[in-house]
Amino acid sequence: MKVVIFNVGGALSSYVETSTKKIVIDLGKSKEFSPVNDFLIPLFEKRGTKSGNGKYVIDQLVLSHPHADHINDLEEFDKNFYPVLYTTPNDLSPETDKHMNVNWELVDDPESNPVMKLRDMFKGRQLPLRVCEPTKMTIGYIYPGNVENNDTLKLESYTNNISLGVILHSGYSIFFSGDIQKEGMKIFLDDNPALRKQLSTGIDFLVTPHHGLRSSFSTDLFNAMKNGKTKKLNIVSEKVTCGPDDKRQVDSRYSTSDYCEGVNNLSTDDSPVYQRKTSNGHIFIDDNGTVTIETDINEIIEKFI
Repeated sequence: MKVVIFNVGGALSSYVETSTKKIVIDLGKSKEFSPVNDFLIPLFEKRGTKSGNGKYVIDQLVLSHPHADHINDLEEFDKNFYPVLYTTPNDLSPETDKHMNVNWELVDDPESNPVMKLRDMFKGRQLPLRVCEPTKMTIGYIYPGNVENNDTLKLESYTNNISLGVILHSGYSIFFSGDIQKEGMKIFLDDNPALRKQLSTGIDFLVTPHHGLRSSFSTDLFNAMKNGKTKKLNIVSEKVTCGPDDKRQVDSRYSTSDYCEGVNNLSTDDSPVYQRKTSNGHIFIDDNGTVTIETDINEIIEKFI
């Protein structure tokens, strides 16, 4: 399994390839970098295969939740790619399962172009909570109706707390936790026993909840992990902050031995590494779990060829 977590400023986007599948998890972009135009299109052009509809095929697109910083490259994606599985919180469940449906009136900025594009892509599709790699991928979320009916979770952020969480495990394990917030994580873990069980077997890499912000640091998440910490590295897609007192600061606990063992190729005996931020560059993890950080996206593209 190869993984890249892109440097997209305060947004989030990642790309994963297993031995047989190609998976996109979130599609946030920055002014400087588009995951679609700067990485996916050049990579797939080098491979040179489009489907009958003139688009490149992705096995699964997972959009964790409808916030612009996770979906604002979706329009470019839709022009060029077709996802066999499209997985995101939605409103397509029947009346008997209406607790599974998003209440768009509670979503932040529901009339924005990115959110409307996300919803437009529902047309003609079913959006089951399935995975393209059943033996290597675990997915879960809090039903939107349960978030809506919980004042604490709704006050934290309805939109963040309906985030999908995804664990991929193939040679090593990585947890993409979306923007689930502190109180939301407690319910998320209780509501998703299969995912919690996977956490208990050990997590090598964590893409930290809600960009690593203090407001979303969850001791419950780490308590659910084997040994109470990640094994290799905590990865932060960092938000821009406004000084040391800003609540949007990254929580310093991610960079301590209390929450990561630091068993990775970046660590030395004298200087263990527990955390890396995408503000340092695109973070690439190869088949063996070796981490490299690149500012030149062409270096990452070559690693996937």
